[in-house]
Amino acid sequence: MSSVWGNSLKLSLFGEGRGAVVGGTLDGFPAGVKVDLDRIKRGLKLRQGSINFNSARREEERPNIVSGVTAGVTNGAPITVLFRNKDVNVPDHDKDVPRPSHADYVAEVRYGGYADTNGGGHLSGRLTLPIVFFGMMIADYLEERGIYIASHIKCIGEIYDEKFPETPSAELMDRLNSAPLAVINSEARKKMVSLLTSLYATGDSIGGAIESVVVGLPAGYGSPRFNSLESSMASILFSIPAVKSVSFGFGAKFAHSRGSEVADGFEYEDGTVKTNHNFNGGLNGGISNGMPVKVTTVFKPTPSIAQPLKTLNIKTNDIVDLELKGRRVPSLAPRAAVVCTSAIAIALMDAYLEGNGYRNGL
Repeated sequence: MSSVWGNSLKLSLFGEGRGAVVGGTLDGFPAGVKVDLDRIKRGLKLRQGSINFNSARREEERPNIVSGVTAGVTNGAPITVLFRNKDVNVPDHDKDVPRPSHADYVAEVRYGGYADTNGGGHLSGRLTLPIVFFGMMIADYLEERGIYIASHIKCIGEIYDEKFPETPSAELMDRLNSAPLAVINSEARKKMVSLLTSLYATGDSIGGAIESVVVGLPAGYGSPRFNSLESSMASILFSIPAVKSVSFGFGAKFAHSRGSEVADGFEYEDGTVKTNHNFNGGLNGGISNGMPVKVTTVFKPTPSIAQPLKTLNIKTNDIVDLELKGRRVPSLAPRAAVVCTSAIAIALMDAYLEGNGYRNGL
């Protein structure tokens, strides 16, 4: 099982959705950095989401830092954080009847019937807790160096928010980073709330997309080929359950464009090399070019819905009707923004440490 990510910075995740704890260890983070627990707790609260549209499983989500931090300051050792689970070893489905669009069946096959799939097991969304913990800690570190990250809900279903401005203001990014429903346009927010309310009432769900932006990242971070900044960000974003697509800049629209229409010409302005457009989303050849980095992450509809579904009983090979009990989430998008921001922060930190190592120190 591959639960370790990174190069200069290494993140490992552990635990199961219904196990005693979930947690993570971050190795390679610099010593002497003050940990802003207030910011981390705000991020964790955003990940938990609004009680109106998200999981009714209201864990306390209190981080327990067990190594790597002394008197609130990183000490250079690997940082380990734990989150205790409340619903421990409580079965939430029949293992002989895999839930449609969940990972129950493939986990059973991959691990020879020994996989713990209660609450999603090791594939549970609970394991985004350490991602948010470390992501918020790293975002704070990067901001002190002029690198800012924010995300908003690009769309829920067919309801779209405004696009990010070419270079978002600090005020807008701060607002989005503290909003329970991170949208730019208030009318889009109202429509999204109405849709979520309707879906919750009918027991259905819908997909969505998160658009993230990085402002202030200088040119020259990332490496070509197998360690590109794009592949690094994509790989950690794909660790988030329900992510089905990650794209950069103009993304899938490139397939329908002419080269003459999407050229990012370089120019010199106010002592800085820039591009006259930003179709490539701040990246060329897997390396940052100094323009805002733009990433879109697409989430599928929540597979646990309160409507009857057909699936297979793998013990009898009969098709059966399945009615899932318990918690319902009409869309993952409302609480996914902070998770995407956190994952991107971790990827940027890995590139930042690698890049500054080549420059003889931070």
